[in-house]
Amino acid sequence: MKILYANDLHASGPFPAHYPKTEIAVPKFFEMLRENPHGVEHVVIGGDCVNRGPAEIDELRWMHAQLESTGIPYHVVAGNHDIAPSSEFADRYPGMEDMENCPLEETNFGQVFGEKGIRSVIALGAWQLVMFSIRNKDADGQLTWLEEQLSKPGPILLVGHYPLIPSRNGGYCEEWGYSRIRLVRSQLLNLIQTNDERVRAYFCGHQHINSQVAIGDAQQIVTGSVGLATCCYRILEIEDEKISVTTHRLNDIPNWLDDVMNPDRSSDNDHPTLESYHWGNENERTFEISAQKVHVQPT
Repeated sequence: MKILYANDLHASGPFPAHYPKTEIAVPKFFEMLRENPHGVEHVVIGGDCVNRGPAEIDELRWMHAQLESTGIPYHVVAGNHDIAPSSEFADRYPGMEDMENCPLEETNFGQVFGEKGIRSVIALGAWQLVMFSIRNKDADGQLTWLEEQLSKPGPILLVGHYPLIPSRNGGYCEEWGYSRIRLVRSQLLNLIQTNDERVRAYFCGHQHINSQVAIGDAQQIVTGSVGLATCCYRILEIEDEKISVTTHRLNDIPNWLDDVMNPDRSSDNDHPTLESYHWGNENERTFEISAQKVHVQPT
């Protein structure tokens, strides 16, 4: 089975574009999905599908209509632009991260996407695909639900929006983007680490780069943005014993490096150039995820 995984579209739908490049990239992305050149059978969007979800439900309705128009089954999890994770950023980003003081199901995102956006599990052969949306205080009980799902047998592919550990060993991604869910971050990490025999990979976004780092014996896999900067997505070819991952750029997107985040803080020892920091190294773009935990024999 083939899945297309993408995040951070940052689409504005019927409103003026917040990020100029999304006016080019987002239509190309949906045109590509409707043509389906990869032959994918499911689409997963890992958050920040729009910009003003908590304030403008019509952006989310537009996104829902676009996904429906592809004819491909899909799931979406919420990023901070879809459901504000806390009230801390509301004053900093008014009209984008406005806190919705209601259950997840009653948020704009919850009204539009329902359970397909709030929490979902689907079977992919031997694998379970577990997807969740979470806020900083988790008054909605997502951690309890996740603990139950991650305790079940079989390999698990987990999808959320927020990175949990540093995705780079220098530059802005060493410390940027981890505070929005700081109250539940350690609990999420513990859930993955204590279940890393089953949770083989955690897919997320938010930082607009391609990265792969270990969480215990699982992998945290950050994927670059569709709508700006990297303008990319991943194809996951799922077999019972492994998942093969390849990374693809949208065609004909000019000057992709011109709107990367924090260009003056985009390098580390393993990624010395602006391009390598954001686009990732080869082993962060093309790799395999084993269904079995690799047991290293002590020497």
